Amino acid sequence: MSLARAFSLSLLLLAASRVLGVLRDAVVASHFGLSGHADAALVALSYPDFTISLLWGAAVPAVMVPRMAGRPPEEIAAEAARWSRLALVAFVLAGLASWLLRQPLLHALAPGLQGADALLAARTLGLGALVALPAGAVTMVGAAALQSQGRLQWQYAGNVVFNLVLIAGLLLAARLQAFGWVAAGIAAASLARLGLMRGVTAGLGRTPVGAARWPDRAGLLAALLALAASGLTVLYTLAARSFASSTGAGQLGVFQYAQRVGELPLHTVFAVAAALALARLSAAEAAGDRAGALERGRQWMRSMLRVALVLGACGMLAAPLAVRLVFGWGRMDPAGQAELVRAMRWILALMPLQAAQLVLAARLNSHRRIADQVLGYGCGLLALFALGALLPALWWRALAAYGAAYLVAAAVLWLRLARRNGDAEAANLRLLVLATPALAVLGLLLAAWPARTWGPMLLQALLAAVALAGGAWFLLRHDAMGEILGRALARRYTRS
Repeated sequence: MSLARAFSLSLLLLAASRVLGVLRDAVVASHFGLSGHADAALVALSYPDFTISLLWGAAVPAVMVPRMAGRPPEEIAAEAARWSRLALVAFVLAGLASWLLRQPLLHALAPGLQGADALLAARTLGLGALVALPAGAVTMVGAAALQSQGRLQWQYAGNVVFNLVLIAGLLLAARLQAFGWVAAGIAAASLARLGLMRGVTAGLGRTPVGAARWPDRAGLLAALLALAASGLTVLYTLAARSFASSTGAGQLGVFQYAQRVGELPLHTVFAVAAALALARLSAAEAAGDRAGALERGRQWMRSMLRVALVLGACGMLAAPLAVRLVFGWGRMDPAGQAELVRAMRWILALMPLQAAQLVLAARLNSHRRIADQVLGYGCGLLALFALGALLPALWWRALAAYGAAYLVAAAVLWLRLARRNGDAEAANLRLLVLATPALAVLGLLLAAWPARTWGPMLLQALLAAVALAGGAWFLLRHDAMGEILGRALARRYTRS
């Protein structure tokens, strides 16, 4: 398979896995609405992914991929075997600990759950973790081994399989009115993804005789540093969800649904933009072209801030229709849909800050400045906890704390990159300072123009489509990275 085809397939599978993630939440919402049962299902479903991301996720690609890239298949197989062995032992223990500590874990993750809902959530979380944690951790090792060979599409294919099996388990649990099937679905989905990954990685070859059985000390230290950076961003979401849950049953669901749909477009676009921008940035740095690297970094930031502004504005306009189409089924009543729209618009107002943090972190990472990332994310997390502790237990508490985390983290990361490059990027900073309040004002104006019937919803969606088309035209014609993408598309789909 050519590199272009593999890249296109990877993006398609990435988009499919994220859409299926939204569909998974929609299934929960349609059967449980905004209730304690819904929060119980969401906590149990998300716990394995959050735990693996927190304790393992960034360490594997950050450490394994550079070590394995360009190596013979036998050496890749040996390195993968070492990390798989460590993953299995560590996460079998983590699964057992999750089962034994399921009650305090649940109280930390969803303090608003009480009574029967809390018992259901704790049991499902613990049972699912026993299988999902070791299976998921070993799967990530296989994905890193394939990534080192440029076969990134298999990681996303595994996520597609995982979500399909998990959705089937949720539908079965709802049909049989047996919550235990949620845990069975988590376990089955994790094993199905692991089976796919093991089947693909079997072609790497056998581990050489006499190869070391465990990762070396340098690899473990590098993994710990990488986890310190990535784990803090996972804690953003976990802490915000906990604050949301503390305000009442169903509020954890409001936050998760709004975050999942609201952030989906930006993170999908960033995956595409990062592949293009990092290649140009790395080429300039490799050639010793410092001025060119700085300019490409500025272009990347400017493009993503513009994209965030367009997506944020369009998302705010389309939010009522999107919520109605995705979540407006079953037990999700109009009042619940209105809560989702309100929360989604708040999250969409943070899009420029999120875009800035994504670009800043990637650029610092290209300079191996992981310590700066740890500092920025750590300051953001402290701001989240501080504001969350000070605010009253109202519906907007978690959202405000979540926004504070991005604001503080982006500010610290910007300062660290400016010190590293000697360039504060004043024009991009002005764009960020203007874009975030502009989206906040648009959200307030739209709140005064409620769209709870089909007429206003369709009208706002039409305005969103017009704004999206205008934004895409501007970016493709007048933005540096947009012009590059436009030329690539023209070459791909025309004969000229």
